[in-house]
Parts: sequence; structure tokens; C-alpha cells
Amino acid sequence: MNEFWITTLSILLVTLGVLAEFNLIRVFLSDWLEGRREERRRTFRPESVFPKYSFVPRARSVGAWGLSCGSLATLILPPSVAVGVSRAEETATQPLAPESANVTLPSINVERTAGSSVPATGLSDTNKSPFSLQLNLDFTNAYFYRGIFQQDKGLIVQPAAKLTVNIYEQADLKIDALLGTWNSFGPNSGTQTSDLVRDWYESDLMGGFVLTKGKVSLTTTYTFLTSPSDAYETVQELGFTLAYDDTDLLEKFALHPYALLAIETGADASDGGNSNPGTYLELGIAPGFSFDVGKTPVAITFPASIGLSLHDYYPNAAGDDDTVGFAQVGVRVSVPLPLGDRYGKWTLNAGVSGLFIGDHAGDFNGGKRQEVIGTIGIQLNF
Repeated sequence: MNEFWITTLSILLVTLGVLAEFNLIRVFLSDWLEGRREERRRTFRPESVFPKYSFVPRARSVGAWGLSCGSLATLILPPSVAVGVSRAEETATQPLAPESANVTLPSINVERTAGSSVPATGLSDTNKSPFSLQLNLDFTNAYFYRGIFQQDKGLIVQPAAKLTVNIYEQADLKIDALLGTWNSFGPNSGTQTSDLVRDWYESDLMGGFVLTKGKVSLTTTYTFLTSPSDAYETVQELGFTLAYDDTDLLEKFALHPYALLAIETGADASDGGNSNPGTYLELGIAPGFSFDVGKTPVAITFPASIGLSLHDYYPNAAGDDDTVGFAQVGVRVSVPLPLGDRYGKWTLNAGVSGLFIGDHAGDFNGGKRQEVIGTIGIQLNF
């Protein structure tokens, strides 16, 4: 019992620490930006600085400071169609990673919002903050990564965080930088015995850029997939997610299709240490509908995806590759919580999915070919 409470407290402290650090970054950057705006207003006050002229000098483009923030994000994350957040990006392809076999979007998951019209300076008329923060805390019964078994013992806790910085926006073109982390806690095959990290199965760090043009978005991310419990060697991956918002075209029958291409770049791969780096392709859709229950909107989506090997992603012991790694279908329900917007927008997410695993991935999983995965969690957006 003592070990149980020590493990639970460790998970809680790490989760709170990750979320607190990302929120402090968001607050610091927002305050810094507001200070810069106030400085501009004082410096370029036309009646005091330019008493003989009626014009106001053009404000400096947001791109200058945005690129400096973006360079920090190049460390690293799939939304991708709900982002990607690796497993982090996996929550980016659907809301925060369909690229993972688990329908959680994070996951890091991809925003499908088209860029809105802004003045030529690149700053919006409303001076809205270019910073946005998404926090997720999910609970699930099993964790598979692109059809490859990871965890299925006890309660699995998966906190994630993603900071997005808008560095350019004009007309229907928008460029965002992102920095994210995704984690999974629970019993696992790691060799570490410390109370703090033995149940910390995975910790991913990702970063990259999202280019949105009209209804099309391209997310480019780099991800480090690490295991604090030493269950596997660190995997590095370069990912590209192309998503299309077809709402205007198909209206209520919109499919929200996406394609994710992932290229392993490190010495180790997702199918085990010292294996050849592979190239992975995922194709998916997320149709759905919404309705109101009283004054509460309810959104239901039906994510479906298939994971494919383009090169050495699902090899067997003999080194022969298998094209199909997995197929997954599910249903996801999202309900906003009536907590007000002062502390962000809160959403309750719940979903269940069926995972169907290919031959080679199934052999790697000890013969397991199917799995039912249930997930429930809270999402917070600032």
C-alpha cells in the first residue's frame, strides 16, 4: 500500500510540474508581448512624437519576435490532425495522436482552422495573444503505438502539454511554431526501480511548425521518444502531417482527412533497439456531428486510421517487412464543461476504439491481434 501511494504521488507531482511549467511559459510570453505593445503605444503616440503628421508609423511585424520563439521550438512533435502531439504528435491529428493506435488526441493531434484576415502588419486588430496552450490528462486501459504493444496493466495515466506560438498571419496564410510533451505512466517492462521513474514508461519531447493555407495545413515536427524507466531506447523521428478541412465542401458529411509520414532518424526504431530505422505512413479520417443537450453542445466523431510501412517499419525476425501494421476505428465524445473562461476552456473527452493488428505487429505483440481501448480525460485550452 505504501508503494502504491508513493507511485501515485510521484505521478501527480510530475504531472503538475509539467503543466505548471508550460503555463508559466505561456504567462511569461504573454506578459512580455503585452509590455512590448504598451512600449510601442508610448513610443509611437502621434500627438507627442509626430505632432505635424496625421499618420501613425506601421507597427513592427510579429514575425521578428515570432521567429526567435520558433527557433526554440525547433528542438522537436502528430494534428497534425489531432497533434502528435509521437505519441505526442498522436494527439495532434485529432485534437492533442491518431498516429498512435490509441484514440486519445492528444495528442499531441492538427488545428484545422483557416487563417483569418489580418492587417498588413501581421498584427490582428484585436491584439489577440499569439500564444495558446493546450493541456491534456487522459486515463486509458491500454497503450499501443501504431499497433505495437506498450502497456496494458493497471491504470495508465497520460498527461500532455502543447504550447503554440503564432509567428505570422496574413489573409489565409498562417505559420505557427509548437513545443510539446507527452507522457505515459503505469506498470511497464522498464528496468528502473526508483519510486519516481519506475512507472514513468514514456516521456516525449516534440517541436516544429504548422503552415496553414486556407483549409490545408502541413505540420512538420521532430520528436524524441524516451523512456525514463528504461523500457526501450530513445527513438527519434521526423514527421510530416498533411490535413484538409473539407467542412465547406461536404458540410455535415465532412471527413477531415489527414496523412502522416514519419521517418525514423536515430540508431533505434519503434520495433526494438538496434533495428533498422523505418518509414511509416498513416491515413485517417474523423467524420462526426454535433448537437445540443439543453444549452450544452455535444460533439461526436468517428476516427478511423490505418498504419502502413513504407520501408522497414513492421519487419519480422527474418527482416521481411509487412505493409499493414494496424487498422483502428472508434467513437469519441467531447463535451465542454461549464466552468467559465477565466481559467481556460475545459472539455471532457471520452472514447472507445477497436484495434486490429497486422501479422508482423501481432507477432511482435506476442500474438495479440485485437484490442479494445477505452479512454477518458480532460482537455484545457488557454
